Amino acid sequence: MTEYPGRGSEPQEDPGPAQPVADGEPSRQMLKGLVEAVPAVVYLAEVGGNARWHYVSPQITELLGYEPEEWVGTPGLWLDSIHPEDRDHALSFEDESWIGMDMPRAQYRLKDKSGRYIWVVDQARLVPGENGGATLWHGVMQDVTALKAAEWAVTARNQQQAMTARLGEAAIRTDDEQKLIELAIDSLVEMDGIIEAEIWEHDDVGRIHLRHRSGRSGPAMTLDFEPDRFPGTQIAGGETVRISDWDSDARMAPYAHHRNPRVASTVIVPISGIHRQFGFLAVNASVPNRFSEEDEDFLKATTSLIGGAIERSRMEHSLRHRLLHDGLTELPNRELFIERLEAAIAESRATGRMTAALFLDIDHFKLINDGIGHHIGDETLREVSRRLLDGVRPGDTVARFGGDEFCLVIKSIEDQASAVHIAEGLLERIAVPIRFESSEIVITASIGIATFGPESGRDRTAGSLLREADAAMHKAKALGRAQTQVFDEPLRNHALSRLDTERGLRSAIDGGGLVLHYQPFIDVSNYRIIGFEALVRWQHPERGLIGPSEFIPVAEESGLISLVDGWVLEEAIAQTARWDSMIPADHPFSVSVNVSARRMSEVNLPEAVQSLLAKHELAAQRIAIEITETTLISTASTARSVLDELSGIGISLAVDDFGTGFSSLSYLSQLPLDAIKIDRSFIEQLNSDEATGSAITDAIIRIGKALSMTVVAEGVSDPAQLRIIRNLGCRVAQGFLISEPVEAVPAGILLEQSLKGR
Repeated sequence: MTEYPGRGSEPQEDPGPAQPVADGEPSRQMLKGLVEAVPAVVYLAEVGGNARWHYVSPQITELLGYEPEEWVGTPGLWLDSIHPEDRDHALSFEDESWIGMDMPRAQYRLKDKSGRYIWVVDQARLVPGENGGATLWHGVMQDVTALKAAEWAVTARNQQQAMTARLGEAAIRTDDEQKLIELAIDSLVEMDGIIEAEIWEHDDVGRIHLRHRSGRSGPAMTLDFEPDRFPGTQIAGGETVRISDWDSDARMAPYAHHRNPRVASTVIVPISGIHRQFGFLAVNASVPNRFSEEDEDFLKATTSLIGGAIERSRMEHSLRHRLLHDGLTELPNRELFIERLEAAIAESRATGRMTAALFLDIDHFKLINDGIGHHIGDETLREVSRRLLDGVRPGDTVARFGGDEFCLVIKSIEDQASAVHIAEGLLERIAVPIRFESSEIVITASIGIATFGPESGRDRTAGSLLREADAAMHKAKALGRAQTQVFDEPLRNHALSRLDTERGLRSAIDGGGLVLHYQPFIDVSNYRIIGFEALVRWQHPERGLIGPSEFIPVAEESGLISLVDGWVLEEAIAQTARWDSMIPADHPFSVSVNVSARRMSEVNLPEAVQSLLAKHELAAQRIAIEITETTLISTASTARSVLDELSGIGISLAVDDFGTGFSSLSYLSQLPLDAIKIDRSFIEQLNSDEATGSAITDAIIRIGKALSMTVVAEGVSDPAQLRIIRNLGCRVAQGFLISEPVEAVPAGILLEQSLKGR
């Protein structure tokens, strides 16, 4: 080959005067001009990273800023100029095994004299030296930075479009914001030139938290967010921030110690929803000036998808929280409690450890609401919820079922005694006086405990465990309150019997198993029937006729009482309408129906009564509604409006079992009541030597007369009692002396005979 004298090569002998050139053979000057006209760097270099360069064409100055003499005269300059990430690739060709072959087009980055990296394509052939000389690369290097940038732009656009489509589809398919965030971050770091991406989240106290970082590496970080200086000001204002070169941007100096040393440039894009800013996305590159306006537009689209997903996720979480939590105390509600209890039972089956369900009811809580005020009642419930939370372990659940009822899941305990110990500790916490401004109140609670352990049967569920705890709580109430009770075998038998009663009662309501018996009232002055009390019975297919004392409490506990009340009311009105045709218009007559506390608290009761009267074409004066004194007290907050409406349509209203509550006298003058019925316990004393019963009966009769109310003596069972009440001035009597409750047909016969004066 022809050797070109390189700057810095060995001295050459003087070739002497120019010799003639044969036709067709180029001169050395012509070859030199040709080399220097090529739009690339031509070179001759030995093999090896630190080997000598024999020649480099003047184009090296335009490419890298070095004079040919500098480049050739500085050993190792080529190696030192290669980008560290590309060095292994460039050196992989430095091997004499390439002799006689064309080297593949090697692409790598070289740092120019100013410190900027450019991309070059290097292609050469390794040629053995003549006469034992060194083996040399005959090569050409060409600047392809612009071409590389164009390729990157196309690749980046394709990657960005693919990523946007992928994220958009994921945003539609998933409501898990964390999965979408991880997908976005993982996709970003797959793009050329990006070495790291991370999402930071604002909190409500002026800080930012590292939510997710590519590679999931490094510890959790929390930093102060400073909206009064760069870049916080721009981020808070919703602007995109581009940091072209960390080393030359003095504004980023305060954050330098948090920076990955490999990061040279960054773009920061706020993440916002419709209503608020959640945080920001930071994308980092290893080279300065990596990001363009097109990149910013793409990242804005990315953060828009992320922001929308976060907002939807949090709205759904907020909605789920409201659906599954109590609005007053923020505790889980019944639905979430059952979910947690089911999970705890499943865990017990897997681990063999015990789970306990606790049912807690505050004793006499209604006295706080009615006596002090509902606002104090609400604060009391909040304070109880805080004390319960303080009294359980992490992982346990405290829930509010409504009213003054709380339920707890106690997970992974050794035995039943552990559950009792926790429950007793809760009672102690609750009993500590609660201060309200200048006063304080002391409350107690009753707790029922049911446990689930390895020996528990597969048929025991969260629902059955809760019912057991409820039954145990009611036993604690019955035994005096302010204590704990564990569900045991007698309670289990009682609960099974109650469930059987509930199932049978439900069938009786739907299938015609209920019947009404009627017990007459008489005017004691002439012994004529002036009305009946409708009393419900259950005609059981196996047990026969069952009295209300056996099934009404179950109906009240199970919520079936409203259905029972509704059936009784319609049946009584229908029967009264059938009797109405035989009763003279001027004859005082009505049928009384007992209404439960639950039904009395339902504001639609007057409307239902009026609808039934219209259906059966019966005058309202023929129907009376009886409520017990206890019901009157317990429904005082709602009873007034319901009673006013019932009275307004012409329904007579009576207080049953009067004298047992000892606290309803104040209501008599305030409510639209027409009659009071003296409790049978006082009437029973009238035939004894005790004067107490007579004195109380006399007082009740006098109160009734003073308030212009009809007084009814119920439970009259012998002539002496009838004589005494008549002498005391009581006008109406009811009891076995007159007639026991009978079915509708015999009751109609009694009515007909009474109307005829027999």
